[in-house]
Amino acid sequence: MPIRKVAVAALLAACAIGPGEQRAERTAYVNGQIFDGERFAPGAIVVEGGRIIDAAASTTAQRVDLGGGYVIPPFCEAHNHNLGDENQNTETIAQYLYEGIFYVGILSNLPALTDPVRHTYNTPASVDVTFANGPLTATGGHPIRIRELFLDRGFYPGFTRETLPGQGYVVIDNEADLERQWPAITALRPDIIKIILISSEEFARRRDDREFFGAKGLDPALVPSIVERAHGAGLRVFAHIDTAHDFHVAVDAGVDVIAHMGGFNAPTHLDPEDVRIAAERHIPVITTAALLERRRERLSVDAFAALQAAQIENLRLMQGAGVTLVVGSDEPRATSSFETDYLRTLNLFSNAELLRMWSMDCSAALFPERRLGHLLPGYEASFLVLGADPLADFEATENITLRVKQGRALEVTPPRDEHH
Repeated sequence: MPIRKVAVAALLAACAIGPGEQRAERTAYVNGQIFDGERFAPGAIVVEGGRIIDAAASTTAQRVDLGGGYVIPPFCEAHNHNLGDENQNTETIAQYLYEGIFYVGILSNLPALTDPVRHTYNTPASVDVTFANGPLTATGGHPIRIRELFLDRGFYPGFTRETLPGQGYVVIDNEADLERQWPAITALRPDIIKIILISSEEFARRRDDREFFGAKGLDPALVPSIVERAHGAGLRVFAHIDTAHDFHVAVDAGVDVIAHMGGFNAPTHLDPEDVRIAAERHIPVITTAALLERRRERLSVDAFAALQAAQIENLRLMQGAGVTLVVGSDEPRATSSFETDYLRTLNLFSNAELLRMWSMDCSAALFPERRLGHLLPGYEASFLVLGADPLADFEATENITLRVKQGRALEVTPPRDEHH
C-alpha cells in the first residue's frame, strides 16, 4: 500500500465567487446519488448559508448538475500529528483537501508552535482541526522519549529539554501534580485532553525502571480524577492505550474516545464485557490498525501474524458489539487514506461500513457539538461528489469530482505526481 504523497502546492478558492461578491442565497445540487449511510438514492441537496436546508430545488436561484455523481460526507482523519506547526503546513492541508479529508484530530502538538499557524485551520477553505496539545503522562512515560529524540533532530525550534514539559507533554504522577498543573493545562486552551496509558497492569513494575523509558504511562488510579476534572471543564478525554487492561481502565473511568485499538507490542485480547460497556456508553474507538505495518519488517512472519490475528479478533469483537469504529492512521507521513487501505485488506468491513467509519462516524467523534457527517437538512453543507459508486468499487473514493465545504466549492490543485 503506497503512502499517498503530500501535495507540493494547492490553490483553494470558492468557485465563481470573487472578492466582495455575495454568495448565492440558495444553491441546489441536483441529479446526484445521495448516500444515507447504507446505500445511494437519487436526490438533490439544497444549500443556504452554509447549511443543507429542507427546500425544493425549484426554490433556488442557482443549480449545479452533478451528472449522476455519488454524494457522500467528507472524509476524516481521527488521529494524526502532521499539522500544528509550520513544517509543510500548507502542503499537508492541501493534501488533506485533495483527498477529501476535511476534519483532522491532532492528538499531540506543541501549542507554542501551533499558535503561529492556528489561523490556517478551521475556515471554509481549509481543514477543521481539533488539538490535544501535550498529552498527560507519567515521569519517563510516552511520548517523552520521542519528543526528546525529535528535539535532537531539530524538529522543535526554540525548545530545549527543559522547556518541553508543559508543551510537548505534561507529567502527572499524583493528585497533587494534577491539582498544581491543571490551571496551566487549561490556560493553553486544548480542544480535548489526551491521556497516556501503556501496559497499565504493569504500572508499579515499570514506574521506576529506566528500561521502560518511553514505554509507560499514567498511574491508572489517577485516570478517574483526570476524567472528572476534564469533564468539569467541558473537555473530552481521548485515551492512548496499548493493552486490554488499558482499554478497561479507560472505559471504566468514562473517557470519551479511545485513541488506539492497541496490541502493537504484544497480542492483546479485549474483554468482551469492556467492549460491551464501550458500546453502551457510545465511546468511539479510533482504529489506527495500519500502525502494525511499521512492525512487519522488524518481526518474524509468525510474530507479525500473531499480532494481526489478535487485531482482527478485537476488531471483529468491537464490530459485533456495536462499538463505533472511526478511521485514524497516526501516520504523519500519510493520511487516513492509508488506514482505509489497510482496513480493506482485513476483509472485515463492507464498503458501506468503511464509508461510515471514515466519514459519518469519524467527523462526529471529533466534533460532536457540530452537525456533521449526514446529508440532511440542518447539517453543515459539506460533501464530496464521486465519479463512480464506492459501494461497487471502493477505489472510487479517489475519484472526487467536487468538494463542497460549508456551502463553498473548493478548487484544489492535484499533487505534483498527478500531473505526470
